[in-house]
Amino acid sequence: MIRNIFIIIFICIFFNACFDKNEEDAIKIGVVLGLTGKYSDLGLYEKNGIVLAFDKINYQVNNKKIELVFKDDKQDEKINRQVINELIKDNVKYIIGNATSSMSIISLDIVSKYKDVFLISPTASSSVFSNKDDNFFRVQTANSPKHFVNLITLLKKNKAKHIYLIGDKKNEPYLYDYIHLFDENDDMKYEGIIDSNLPYPEILEKVENADFIIQVQNSTDAANLIQYLRINKNNAKIISSGWAKTNEFIENAGKWADGIYFISSNYINYENKDYKDFEKDFYKIYKYQANRSNIQGYQAAQIIIEALKNGNIKVDEIKQFIINKETFNIAGDEISFNKYGDIKTPYYIFKVINNKFQKIK
Repeated sequence: MIRNIFIIIFICIFFNACFDKNEEDAIKIGVVLGLTGKYSDLGLYEKNGIVLAFDKINYQVNNKKIELVFKDDKQDEKINRQVINELIKDNVKYIIGNATSSMSIISLDIVSKYKDVFLISPTASSSVFSNKDDNFFRVQTANSPKHFVNLITLLKKNKAKHIYLIGDKKNEPYLYDYIHLFDENDDMKYEGIIDSNLPYPEILEKVENADFIIQVQNSTDAANLIQYLRINKNNAKIISSGWAKTNEFIENAGKWADGIYFISSNYINYENKDYKDFEKDFYKIYKYQANRSNIQGYQAAQIIIEALKNGNIKVDEIKQFIINKETFNIAGDEISFNKYGDIKTPYYIFKVINNKFQKIK
């Protein structure tokens, strides 16, 4: 009887030790996105892509368990600080986030104080992150005067004279680059810069004489404002940012979507075999065609996975691995990084034609 009790105790100790060891060996990866509230569509899309990437490896890398720790930043500065600090306190060394530039700035402000924490964003694109040697990488092309060349060309081709910028000041770092679009083009300037959160009648009045509107909003807000402007007989040409370039924009804008321009690096080569393989896997789970945000979430996750698979654990090792590899082929994209963790993909001009995004330049 006593012998059996000792055997039971030994077995319990053994299994508890194994369990504790597995928990200790688990690699925790934080995922910080806006999952509720405004802009949650972007965060939820990215989450789907991230989850697919880890599903495909069964949450295992080099015989180590992967544990995803999801946090909702709610597009709120205070909440974002709180959840980032929670992850760091929980000894999370790798973080995928955030969806927007405004939240990424908050996260980077905290993460930069820790040399052993790596942050990668699927979609942050503000130029404030560019050309800095830090622990922040991203798979979205940065806004910059160089990348806005096609936009300037489009405005000149259309002989735009009365140009208005309508932008969401709640994502100010992203808006910043558009505000300074004409800093190096003295022959062009804005007639006005308008906060998109103003009442629609007030915006309509301000853009009464516009012949071209540059719009920096998320897809739902962009579609709703365009509908209002068109219904109220404002027929100015409009170019929207890549932030709004989703299928939901076309669905929400309805017939008013046709003719709207977009500037974005988000080009999908639907004929690429790698993309087709990704799309097949994605559709099998989510039952809709993957959009660019899904792809970028997947890409950010795959880059972390590939770095870990190659035995890179420390932040400096991961950074050097990504920089040395330089080009990743993921879901039909060639993603090339420079030494600062910025990617080199150019910006394109798209136009909605027959309810589809068509690349025109």
